[in-house]
Amino acid sequence: MAKSMMGGYQGAEPEASLTAFVLVALLESKDICNDHVTSLNSSITKAGEYLDRKYSSLTRPYTVAIASYALALVGKVDSEEVLMSTSRERNRWEDTNAHTFSIEATSYALLALLHMKKYEEAGPLVRWLAEQKFYEGGYGSTQAIIMVFQALAQYQVDAPLRKELNLDVSILLPGRTKSITYRIEHENAMVTRSTETRLNKDFVVRARGIGQGTLTVVTVYNAKIPEDTSQCKKFDLKVSVSEAEGARKPEGALRSVYIKICVRYLGEVNATMSILDVTMLTGFRPDMEDLNRLSKGVDRYIAQYENGKSSEDRNTLIIYLDKVSHLEEECLQFKVHQFFEVGLIQPGAVKVYEYYSLDDRCITFYRLPQESGLLNRICHGDICRCAEENCFLQHKTSESLTLHKRIEMACESTVDYVYKTKLVGTGQSNNYDNYMMDILQVIKTGTDENPLRTVRPFISHVKCRDSLKLELNKDYLIWGHRNDLWALKTNVSYLVSKDTWLEEWPSEEDCQEKKFQSQCQDLDFFSQALTMDGCLT
Repeated sequence: MAKSMMGGYQGAEPEASLTAFVLVALLESKDICNDHVTSLNSSITKAGEYLDRKYSSLTRPYTVAIASYALALVGKVDSEEVLMSTSRERNRWEDTNAHTFSIEATSYALLALLHMKKYEEAGPLVRWLAEQKFYEGGYGSTQAIIMVFQALAQYQVDAPLRKELNLDVSILLPGRTKSITYRIEHENAMVTRSTETRLNKDFVVRARGIGQGTLTVVTVYNAKIPEDTSQCKKFDLKVSVSEAEGARKPEGALRSVYIKICVRYLGEVNATMSILDVTMLTGFRPDMEDLNRLSKGVDRYIAQYENGKSSEDRNTLIIYLDKVSHLEEECLQFKVHQFFEVGLIQPGAVKVYEYYSLDDRCITFYRLPQESGLLNRICHGDICRCAEENCFLQHKTSESLTLHKRIEMACESTVDYVYKTKLVGTGQSNNYDNYMMDILQVIKTGTDENPLRTVRPFISHVKCRDSLKLELNKDYLIWGHRNDLWALKTNVSYLVSKDTWLEEWPSEEDCQEKKFQSQCQDLDFFSQALTMDGCLT
């Protein structure tokens, strides 16, 4: 069994923490095992008596927390005095070995307090646990996740509803004229709401009503990848790329290369149930025959694999390994094929981690042999932004693009702005094009302050010119993500990326023609609905 799955009982005071761990397991499975294990009751009694003798001398917060829960279950502890004496600020039990152990220990402490019916003391623990969720979800290890869910679920069942919960919360973000509003009641109290705002800008939160909530602010940023960058813990990971000269290419493939991945675990024993997460270079897909050979051949280097998409729409390959040796480096190699050309190819990434512990992982980047590894950039003076690797394609109207679908997409939380614009000028600078757009109508207000009736530059890489096909003096519906806004000293520029929506808005003369009438009606209603009512989600 993986150590991280077993949790944090393996540190200091191992006899007491292991006894408590086993005692909890015996008590929680008693109804199932009682008829099959004749010594179950006597084992529970002996374990409880042993812990009771050791309890007052325990010092490690994790051990005190799990022992308190075990003793509370057998009825030997009804006071929180010893438990709370090892807490930090009476809301968490910190462990120096790993943050996941602190989460696990605090979950045990919460379960102990609930069993003692100390609901007032339990509240701060619930709030602290709710704040520990990692960005994009999860708590870092399987055991921590299990314990957090068990403890929070038990709190929902046991804790009396002493107060009514009826909160109206409004958030006014910079550059917005209307606040975002949420109503929080018991029925939706555990639902997470999120929105995006500009970095280092003040925003105002107001709450009215009865109850309490938690506000979490997360800053997410992207950093340029330096040469030979890797972030590793518990693993040694090497990735190399070489040309697959003479290899048989599948139909439609433009180029083939080998990816060789070598990995070794740096712990005292082999790592079990590990995962290789490989992000493909844009335009490349792995060779299925190679992967089948690795997973089903005589040597069976990998347990299984999955081929899918990442959140950035880049192909990803997930490889499951039964083990990673701690004694020697283990390598696997497979081909990847390029099926379409992309002018801006960013480095790919390989990540290895233990399934039961996200803390133990290693990430390294790889690139094609001819690539320099420096991200393609668009620069204004000394300020540069990374260029988008995928060219945008102008959206064409079709029967599947309904009015409601257009509203739904424009109201997604990641969409920052929605404008009606007119292309009034174009310009070229080094490796990118400037499209000067007159903002005719602000349909959805974004973080750019007062853009109405001003000309804003929309920037696209020169390699994407043919896919855009924009024409002077034509109107366009355009929306995009906040990450594509580029705040300079004098104004705001917009990057045209794969996340940008850009659709031609027919002129008044075109709208008289039958083939444009439906689109014109939809666009008029679309702009009125969002301008007057805003987004309802």
